[in-house]
Amino acid sequence: MKLSTYTPVLVLALLMTPLSAIAADGDSHASDASTSIFGDKTDISIGVSTTFAPRYYGSSDYRAQLLPVLSVQRGIFFLDSTRGTGVQFETKSGFFASQSIYYDLGRLDKDSDMRPGSKKLAGMGNVHGSITTRTQLMQQITPWLAADAEAEFALKEGAHRNRYRVSAKFTLAHTEKDFIGFDLNTHFGDSRFNQAYFGVTDKQSTQTLFHPYKTHSGLYAYSVSLGWDHAITSHWNTSLQVTGMRYADNAGDSPIVKRRSFATGLAAVTYTF
Repeated sequence: MKLSTYTPVLVLALLMTPLSAIAADGDSHASDASTSIFGDKTDISIGVSTTFAPRYYGSSDYRAQLLPVLSVQRGIFFLDSTRGTGVQFETKSGFFASQSIYYDLGRLDKDSDMRPGSKKLAGMGNVHGSITTRTQLMQQITPWLAADAEAEFALKEGAHRNRYRVSAKFTLAHTEKDFIGFDLNTHFGDSRFNQAYFGVTDKQSTQTLFHPYKTHSGLYAYSVSLGWDHAITSHWNTSLQVTGMRYADNAGDSPIVKRRSFATGLAAVTYTF
């Protein structure tokens, strides 16, 4: 699972795509899709989440955020506050595919309650936000193991940058009311993504106390996530997730990375109509 722009990419996706749904064998989804791509029922979830995470990639300062949760799904179509809007499909064999449009918040060089950023980056300038397209493919290999891959491409002119994630997802427990899952993730970026979030240009160096640093494309982090979904009633659900991440040399050696290893947390309560 991913914390967003942030990894706000790894953890918040848990809210809109319950772990138990991902781990299921897909029979119900495949049956609905074969009947009609529009389905016969609209599912709506609302709620609230709180996250605890660094202010930006590599920050040693943390912030807590209280955020609303909204998800609407009918047939293969969905719209929600963490994955954007798009289509998804799952087969009886356990193959899952999703294509969506979202928004990467970028990064500010000042403190913000809503976007990644810190005043400690003053002079670095902003990493501009961009509309993105996300492609996710997943295959259930065994009842307790799935392979997952995701690619995100920024579409804004002058802000093109791409990142990728490859994961192994393990089901530790799955009952009528509870699902516990464990994920192993590797995170990659092209040269533009890694430079935008971890690099320091000569110009940025003259405006800050950071020395110049040039990144290259490839692996920038590893992460592990432990998540628990619990159904209180047929409508009320809770989600908890803890994610640990460590930056690889490509990012970890950057002068703006003040903490090479860190943890994030998420708690959410949702109501499904």
